[in-house]
Amino acid sequence: MSRDNDSRRKYDSTRRQADAEARHQRILDEAIALFLDVGFGSTSIGQIANAAGVSAQTIYATFGSKAGVLSRAYDYLLTGDFEAIPVRQRMPRFDDVHPTQYCAVFSEHAAIVRGINDRVAALLRVVEQSASVDPALGELRADLVSRLRSDCRAWVNQLDPHALASGVTRAEAADVMGLIVSPTTYSILTADLGWSVDRYQRWLATTLPTLLLKPELLSN
Repeated sequence: MSRDNDSRRKYDSTRRQADAEARHQRILDEAIALFLDVGFGSTSIGQIANAAGVSAQTIYATFGSKAGVLSRAYDYLLTGDFEAIPVRQRMPRFDDVHPTQYCAVFSEHAAIVRGINDRVAALLRVVEQSASVDPALGELRADLVSRLRSDCRAWVNQLDPHALASGVTRAEAADVMGLIVSPTTYSILTADLGWSVDRYQRWLATTLPTLLLKPELLSN
């Protein structure tokens, strides 16, 4: 009987967790749609709640504020799931291979970054459009830039320092990488200049090693 009760409690707990995750995702999906459709300023917590079929109190209790919803929505799109695994840990490592194989790793990075930017670029534009007039979004934008720079520094630090192009420091390499892989650059090239995502990925896979690595490493 005790085992049956334990199994029942475990089942109920799992079901409640699944229901909560489904509700969480529904809120974020509806919020993203509204942010992209009418903008951050014109979207209210009430609209998000109505679209998601929950109360406004539920959203405040879960996310704290409308800016909190947007921040969590960005994180959700950044990884494409709710797993607590940072983007940095999802990428192939440069220090697992010989420098002659760096170009292949950059190609793998390009494919992943393309997927990330395809998900987040439009929402980042929403952040940038309101960052100058909404302090909470200004802080969010600064945090996103800081996180991107931190990731790029970590990836550059995986490179053999002797593999960097002449005159390129680790700090400069990280800044260049941050500019090239940023969702803003992706958005300009694809949304504004009409590049296909395939062209963007090819450009990304070749531009980073060309700018960062010694020429003799580019033929591999």
